[in-house]
Amino acid sequence: MGNNTRYGIIFIIVFLDLLGAGIILPLLPFYAEKFTASAIIITLLVSIYSLMQFIFSPILGHLSDKYGRRPVLIISQVGSAIGYLMLAFANSIHILFLSRIIDGITGGNISTAQAYISDVSTKKDRKKALGIIGAAFGLGFILGPTIGGFLGHINIILPGIFAAIAALTASILVYLKLPESKRHKTIESFQFNQIYSVLFDKKLSKIFLVTIFFGLSTAMMQSTFALYNQKVLGFRERENGLIFAYIGIVSVFMQLYVIRKLEKKYTDDQLVKIGLFVGSLGFLLISLVYFSTYKILLFSLGLTLSGFGMGLFNPTIRAILTKKVKNYGKYLGLLSSYISLTMIIGPIFAGNLFELLKPYSVFISASLLMILSYFVFKIKK
Repeated sequence: MGNNTRYGIIFIIVFLDLLGAGIILPLLPFYAEKFTASAIIITLLVSIYSLMQFIFSPILGHLSDKYGRRPVLIISQVGSAIGYLMLAFANSIHILFLSRIIDGITGGNISTAQAYISDVSTKKDRKKALGIIGAAFGLGFILGPTIGGFLGHINIILPGIFAAIAALTASILVYLKLPESKRHKTIESFQFNQIYSVLFDKKLSKIFLVTIFFGLSTAMMQSTFALYNQKVLGFRERENGLIFAYIGIVSVFMQLYVIRKLEKKYTDDQLVKIGLFVGSLGFLLISLVYFSTYKILLFSLGLTLSGFGMGLFNPTIRAILTKKVKNYGKYLGLLSSYISLTMIIGPIFAGNLFELLKPYSVFISASLLMILSYFVFKIKK
């Protein structure tokens, strides 16, 4: 099977996976609203999923290096389906939390797919290959939130059912159509102290530190985004679905067109810095919506710039990482683990800022964190 065929299958699998996630993410606050009105509790719902990912992502990455990508992809997608069904039929806040715990434990989908792509691509083509996953991610967030928003408007249980079907379809497709990529002949052992020891590794520390600050910034935005839109612009399920769809359109355009043009003119390091600077500016503009009379115009511009920045940063930083290590699964899993850690801390911080200060303070803080990430990447050798 040629690489283009494998890329196509991975694209479809990741698209289906992210379709499910895209359906659910904009609606989480509204699921939780049935049982609580607290922004802090709602953002904790995001954090518990991330806590499980923080613990289990590097383990699943290591297992995918050792036993292959296919079994990990299948297990993680079945776990997502179970979590989505529990979310759909939850009758208490405790069931909501349990559904996110199960999905988080088995949620090694994206880093394992990235490892698969890294297995079958050359170093020269890796950024473009990883961009395929970013494009699938974006396309999932074009259709997912739109579907979720309209289904949720009809009945709040329908999005969870649809997401579960998408996850199960992806797992069946892996089983039937995706051949195993090469397993690494030399497998590094996995120890939990590697989770923090990479921060002191001379060739890897900058990548991980920058990703932490970037992850905190995006986690703060994502966890309060629907609440901010509801508070400042009066948006509900349908409108939030369309907004996430727009972010997906920007991401797909970035991955399939813009990044391929920019990489001919700029190095990987330069692309990371451009992404961080533009993303920071986008978050700042979103914060200013709170004060502006031209709310929709400013909001749209902020969304476009933040989507551009995130779409440029994500595949580039992962391409840099895979060029420095051999066991892609483990190290991409470790990177996902740190992103999950930011999704624990970021939403808690954002929820408190949202309730105790002002809603716009979340996006100002996110902008400052992304600028901090820019300077860490620029200065640290």
